[in-house]
Amino acid sequence: MKYQYYKPAILNHTKLIQYIEGINDRRCFTNNGPLVRELKERLEAYLGVKNLLLVSSGTVALQVAYKALGLKGKIITTPLSFVATASAYKWLNQNLCFADIDLDTLNLDPSDVTKHTSLSCNDAVVATHLYGNPCDIASFKRLSLRFENKTIYDASHAFATRYGGKSVLSEGDASVISFHATKLFHTIEGGGIVFASNDDYKRAEKMVNFGFDHQGQVMEVGINAKMSELHAAVGLTVLDDIELMVDQRCEMVEHYLTCLASYGIAFPKRQEGVDRYSPSYMPLILESPKERDLLCNMLRAEGIETRKYFESLLHKQTAFTRLSVNLPKAEIIENRLLCLPLYMDLKKADITYICEQVVVILNKIRQKRLAEKTC
Repeated sequence: MKYQYYKPAILNHTKLIQYIEGINDRRCFTNNGPLVRELKERLEAYLGVKNLLLVSSGTVALQVAYKALGLKGKIITTPLSFVATASAYKWLNQNLCFADIDLDTLNLDPSDVTKHTSLSCNDAVVATHLYGNPCDIASFKRLSLRFENKTIYDASHAFATRYGGKSVLSEGDASVISFHATKLFHTIEGGGIVFASNDDYKRAEKMVNFGFDHQGQVMEVGINAKMSELHAAVGLTVLDDIELMVDQRCEMVEHYLTCLASYGIAFPKRQEGVDRYSPSYMPLILESPKERDLLCNMLRAEGIETRKYFESLLHKQTAFTRLSVNLPKAEIIENRLLCLPLYMDLKKADITYICEQVVVILNKIRQKRLAEKTC
């Protein structure tokens, strides 16, 4: 395949080895070691946030956030997200509900949340900043003030996105992020939670270490969700170059948009009030599932790998089919999304070539469809 859908950025081998040699010399491999503490401090400084807890994955981060916030009620979330956004809570046997999306941004629609269920102080809205594009944060704040529910943002696509002059990770009662190797910033495997409240942070800090406090007393029912020193070493190595990586990603996406915008190709609308995006994906909205599938297959034949992200809506997948709900706006967009290659090795000329192929192939598909209609 000439153009893969995604490749993680190459790690600086020299820096990584230095970190690993330090780990080996100290013989401290886990249990909140010095590299985990350094990564936490540097990420908080870079992002401009407080109360960042590093954990072993983005999925467990979603679960710990719910537990640390003391919630016992429903989870209301989007049908258009990676499966972990919903399965993290279904795994805990929580009462999971889906609400519809906004057709412009494709994010969870705040006005639809209360159409399917009631909200209370025991409930949480879990909203994904899809493709790195922030949700309607102002409306979710009003919803939380009205019903006293908690808001958890799945910010896994929005590592360096800034909204209203600050990191999008500072929004909500908790913002959760994945540091999986497919993400812009990564630790190979890992995740984090940014809590609004220091009390919630301290409670979660115990929970991810079996419930132990700093005196070795079990104060909470906990699990093992700690990040290891080796994963923190990778994160520190990546973090050294993150600003360059974010800038390059922004330039790549802008070039994609420039090349494709005049050809009648639709994209998710950007949320107002965003100061800076950190694009994780380059999604197209095609006219139909058939057009999406044809484009995907024909680009593959030209050596261009794409991803149907997302393949289908969460509430229609087998694991959640008992959660019967009517989400007409999400169904309009279902199976029409296709993400183009986006990774650090791509050059401007590569993106231009990919766009040219997209345009040529779409013109063929649409001309053929038009000819069939006129027959």
